[in-house]
Amino acid sequence: MNVIPTTSAADALKELMDYHHVTQSDLAMHIAISQKQLSFILNRRAYMSIDVARKIERATGLSAKWLLQLDLNYRFAHYDAEDDDGVKRFSWATS
Repeated sequence: MNVIPTTSAADALKELMDYHHVTQSDLAMHIAISQKQLSFILNRRAYMSIDVARKIERATGLSAKWLLQLDLNYRFAHYDAEDDDGVKRFSWATS
């Protein structure tokens, strides 16, 4: 049985923000990014870069590697291979 990850870095950040009563503007200010950029991350319209993950780690203590791994797992689980228009598998290639 395949388990599909439902947690992304956005979910972890939202939980942290709720627990510590941190607003979006406060977090954006502390990690030195725009509120718009943070909003895109929190709403999964964009995924965080290594730079942003490291800023979050320095400001909150959350591991940058952990946040990036959450996003990577989430993205792979929700990626639709059908979107690879034009890709033709070699006969010798395996999944």
